[in-house]
Amino acid sequence: MKKKFICIIFIALFILMLTHPVIVLNGAKLGISLWIESVVPSLLPYMILSNFLIYAGISADTAIIMKPAARLLKLPDDAAYCILAGLLFGYPACAVSAVSLYREGRIDKNTATFLSCSFNNISPAFIAGFVCVGILKDSSMIAPVLALFYIIILLSTIIIKLTFFRGRQTVPGPTFYASGHSGNFFDMAVINSLTNIAKLGGYIIVFSIAANWVMLVPMRFAPFICAALEVTTGLNALADSIKNMHTLLLLIIPALAFGGISGIFQTFGVDTGNVIDRRKYIISKLITMAVAFVCTYLFEIIFKIQ
Repeated sequence: MKKKFICIIFIALFILMLTHPVIVLNGAKLGISLWIESVVPSLLPYMILSNFLIYAGISADTAIIMKPAARLLKLPDDAAYCILAGLLFGYPACAVSAVSLYREGRIDKNTATFLSCSFNNISPAFIAGFVCVGILKDSSMIAPVLALFYIIILLSTIIIKLTFFRGRQTVPGPTFYASGHSGNFFDMAVINSLTNIAKLGGYIIVFSIAANWVMLVPMRFAPFICAALEVTTGLNALADSIKNMHTLLLLIIPALAFGGISGIFQTFGVDTGNVIDRRKYIISKLITMAVAFVCTYLFEIIFKIQ
């Protein structure tokens, strides 16, 4: 019965693609453009460097500034690099680093999951450039919105830690790569990074097409569904349909905190060994979204945003 249902869905999708090729073409173009122009140049160099540092066994030394935060959260020193990656580089940098460290045997699976749940978020560059300048049309909002977003991360991390990850796990993961005595660190870093970036491209294209379909449906909540599917396309849709700054900000910040279903699939796509607990990750994103809504509401009251 399940196989028949899946077959019916795929046949229906294939017919829709044949009968509405323009929608598929435009969605694919948008996804490819986003991948090539934004994701690859901003994320691929980081992935290569990050994997090289991890395989060479020096990642913890490069994130010394975050070691106090790691120790405060009762995490190993190597986790500091994942925290730094998550706060600076955006999806799915933290998850990539956490999975790589687990495969190197430097952190345990529970730690990798916690790091991904708490710090695998939208990048500050995306918030500053795309959201504040592009969507809100106000560069003066960059500093307060970034401050708000990091407060949201801090509060949601505390809640997630107390909810799912009490105590400290020290059981190491399996070592798949020989760390510290192999000469092909760079080759390994490049191959792994290219594989992950290609997966991200596939997910971005698929969800861009899905978002295009949603926006054609004549219903009031289409922009909200679009934002839940794919953040970039969804935020543009929200900005086109909502002109009031108070309402727009109250929807945009939680959408960024959630990251979209596309962001979830991107994260799971780079986790080839099922290291990250899927259930905990999804619930954690929902918790972060709820925290973002409350914090944004209070932020608008304090700064009297109308």
